[in-house]
Amino acid sequence: MIKPFKPLKKELIQVACQLPDFSGIGPVYLVGGSLRDRMLNRPSNDHDFAVPGNARAFAKTVAAKLGARMIEMGKGGKAVYRVVSGDKTLDFSPIHGKSIEDDLRKRDFTVNGLGFDLSSESLIDPVGGLDDIRSKTIRLISENAILADPLRMLRAFRLAAVLNFEITPQTLSVIKKHATLAAKSAGERIRAELFKMMETERSFPYLKQMSEIGLLMKLIPELEPCRDCPLHDHGYNVFQHVMRTYEEIEMILSHCPALWPEYAEPIRSYLESNRKVLLKWAGLLHDIGKPATRSIDPSGRLRFLAHEKKGAQIARCLCSRLRMSGQERSYLELIVQNHLHPLLLFNARQRGTLTTRGIVRFVRKYQDDVIGLLIHSMADQRAKPGQGTEFEGAFMAFLKEVFQKYLTDLKPRMMAPRLITGKDLIKHFGLAPSKLFAKLLQKVEEARLNREIRTREEALELVARLLDQPASRT
Repeated sequence: MIKPFKPLKKELIQVACQLPDFSGIGPVYLVGGSLRDRMLNRPSNDHDFAVPGNARAFAKTVAAKLGARMIEMGKGGKAVYRVVSGDKTLDFSPIHGKSIEDDLRKRDFTVNGLGFDLSSESLIDPVGGLDDIRSKTIRLISENAILADPLRMLRAFRLAAVLNFEITPQTLSVIKKHATLAAKSAGERIRAELFKMMETERSFPYLKQMSEIGLLMKLIPELEPCRDCPLHDHGYNVFQHVMRTYEEIEMILSHCPALWPEYAEPIRSYLESNRKVLLKWAGLLHDIGKPATRSIDPSGRLRFLAHEKKGAQIARCLCSRLRMSGQERSYLELIVQNHLHPLLLFNARQRGTLTTRGIVRFVRKYQDDVIGLLIHSMADQRAKPGQGTEFEGAFMAFLKEVFQKYLTDLKPRMMAPRLITGKDLIKHFGLAPSKLFAKLLQKVEEARLNREIRTREEALELVARLLDQPASRT
């Protein structure tokens, strides 16, 4: 809902009070996204100003008044002068063109093409931005905006997702026409826009729209072969499946407390930082190795042997191109390469071959990332048609069982002190540090978690049996 103009005007005048007297240089304008967000009553501590004349000098004066420091960002005509004061960020840039109206017409979308004259306390709207804010519409101001910065094509979807707006058909048509140019943008800029879009709770409709006009494939060309890779058992192709998985993950993440109310807090804690976004990425990429590993066995069945390992390799290259952090890359590789593990455990349970030791090894290997793998696995199975309610019910029950085993039983015991350490191996068995250390300590830890041993003495006896020698009691 748009804020009524009188309260908005009063708020903007308060913003002006933070600035020095600007009567000598002419009007100063609050512009762009900062004005748009205030009109939409969205909380924001960022203020963007267009200043006639010397924006650098004006920003320095503001910094001096606020007891802050000015930072110059960019060069030449694109320079922006930033002043940070407490939790507020003030950005000043020169007016581009002969007037503020010229400046606003050169911006990307109409909702960002508004200005507020802090001198006359009047709204400036040369491109119809106010009407588009009211109608919740993202509209390009001109095709030249795309040509000047092709990343604006992706920004249209990010803005639409964040604001829950719709992109006009004309804007979609222009983006489709120039989609190839988007890939020329810097990887870190593409990453930033995609992450911001995926951070919203309902990004799937916009991701789907991006795929329909060809923009998604230009930004992530690794997905293109998935369109031509059928999944015989599922009745559709790999691309359709990964998109459905993304949609399911987004729904699961929005309803985690209702799905597992007793584990809501540990799941919430695990999903902090950017794991929600990375799980959505994993949903999109988990089967990206299938086209390269597709084969047909003698019975005519489609096979995708080791597709998870190939997928992790492809994901690693994509992460590098988009300048993702090492932590982001490692997490995505882990989920993609191991996404089949929960299903393999479930299949073993159905055959009656799954042991407690198998679950313990699964938990010890992934620890808290068990949560991410189980969430992904649920979405992956839900995204496959024809599974049936019986299978889904059994699989959900199994996932809940693993959640319970890990969070209420194994994790507390994993956090307890170990029964023995490497020092005990040296003291009681005369061993020198080696790879054998890790193997022996792992066997002891597995036995402890399986409740096969409970005391230090039993741990030493187990090591003695493994070494086939008596345990020292000294």
